[in-house]
Amino acid sequence: MPDPHALLKPLDAYIVEDLSNADIAATGKLAASILGQLSEPVLQLLEAAGIADEISVEFFPDPDDESTPGTLIFWPPTRTSETSTREDAFHAEYALRLAVFLSEREDEDVIYPPGFSMVLKLNESACELAKNLPPAVYERLEFQIKGGRLPNGFEFLDDSEHIPVLPSMRRQFLKAITRAHSVTAKKKSKEFEAVMAHYIWDNTEPDEHFSAVLTALATLFVALHHQSKL
Repeated sequence: MPDPHALLKPLDAYIVEDLSNADIAATGKLAASILGQLSEPVLQLLEAAGIADEISVEFFPDPDDESTPGTLIFWPPTRTSETSTREDAFHAEYALRLAVFLSEREDEDVIYPPGFSMVLKLNESACELAKNLPPAVYERLEFQIKGGRLPNGFEFLDDSEHIPVLPSMRRQFLKAITRAHSVTAKKKSKEFEAVMAHYIWDNTEPDEHFSAVLTALATLFVALHHQSKL
């Protein structure tokens, strides 16, 4: 696992509020490079699981988002869009999304550091895959993360309710899936309210949480892919 501090160091000179057009172009290239290095342990896991050839990975720049200049996505290519790889990636039934965000100035005396965002996104059919995973998959991952302080902010991304992923990972996944169905029904939406296990790491968080959460999310992604083939 690469050192997250070393990966983020090239971004230390950039603060969102101070960016010029040239800086926005530069941080986009830096984000692509940083996430390319971060992808290596995930690709090794896919290779070890024998599914590397079945998964697409691509960096999608976003010059319109100054604070988060792009996202690296791992997804099983299903060609939900015949014309756009981006659409296929962003609408995949399950995907692992990695991004970097830049430093932001709260006021003259407070600057928040750069960091990483990690998201495992599950659409409706992927939620069924998650429900059918053997409980031991969740138990093993939970055991690997436990032993010290649990990662702060490792939770399901939801605007109105915070559902922590740990402890009892499988139970919390099922709770988040039930809530996603409920929210979708209340909105009477044709688009399913995706379940997103989300974690933000910056240099105020322990290094071991960075590697533990990324490994857990990548392992769940692999498990979902294997489950999809049963």
